[in-house]
Amino acid sequence: MTDPEATARRHLAPDRVGKHDVEALETQTKALRAVDYQCGGGMCRDAVVVRIHRGHRMLAMSISEPVRARLFSAVADLHNLAGWTCFDSGHVGAAHHHLDVALELAADAGDAELAANIHYRRGRIHLHYGAMDEALTQFELGRLAARRAGSKLAASILSANQGWAYAKKGDANLAVGLLERAGEEFAEKDDSEPPDWARFFTEIDVSAMAGSIHTDLALRKGGRHIGLAISALADAVRGYGPEMGRSRSLCLSMLATGHVLGGDGDEALSVGIQAIESAETLKSVRTRDRLRPLGQEAAKHPDDADCRALSEAVTLFVTGRDQI
Repeated sequence: MTDPEATARRHLAPDRVGKHDVEALETQTKALRAVDYQCGGGMCRDAVVVRIHRGHRMLAMSISEPVRARLFSAVADLHNLAGWTCFDSGHVGAAHHHLDVALELAADAGDAELAANIHYRRGRIHLHYGAMDEALTQFELGRLAARRAGSKLAASILSANQGWAYAKKGDANLAVGLLERAGEEFAEKDDSEPPDWARFFTEIDVSAMAGSIHTDLALRKGGRHIGLAISALADAVRGYGPEMGRSRSLCLSMLATGHVLGGDGDEALSVGIQAIESAETLKSVRTRDRLRPLGQEAAKHPDDADCRALSEAVTLFVTGRDQI
């Protein structure tokens, strides 16, 4: 019988790594990232880790100087993706480990644009678990790296997420100001093909970030933020295709929350059921976690039959997943 690992080692030219080997690794990472976006990190985390082992074997081989930095960036991005898939599937310690290694390898490669993206993802983990100051530290480090790289796209991603952190802290002025800055930076970005790790950040995602920021401000301050959140999130939900299944699911949860805050229980129930049904198809802990605030807000309106039904549906889904 043929040993698959031996075949892979022969294919990777055991005594020297060439440009085609690195290109193959980048292609595999791109394919796995697509699975992550569409199906959730739990669907591809193990496959990413397998390729990390292969990537590190390549790093130990003889590397021609023209492809050395590219190989280090490629393996760094594999760790970057591994960290994200671990985060998305609830393995937070492993996520931090992979992102730490990713940052070291990106530094070895001199890849400031990738470093900016890694800091963004580190910050998002802190943001998800309520550590706003730690998140802001990572986002600021990311902005510094984006400035070194001269990347307006990377800067826009970081500005939008800084705005979200401040929204969660209840600072509307800073949050909205950073959102506006993100929009300006996005408009000034280079029109060339973005690196794979930043490809997700399109006009649709800018709308999703605006909706995320205004949702958190709406939860704390109400007022005009409710309508702004609903409008931006509805645009994002319409714009996301099946290839961005997780992003669409996350936006549906926040959109339903906006309808609860706006006093439209019927629409909140309709959108909330869509969010639950979408989350059921994904291997993503985050989609479940994002439903919790929706259930909590709906539970504040026990006299509204639609909100009561929504709260019960979210509770049933979340507790059922917790027991798996």
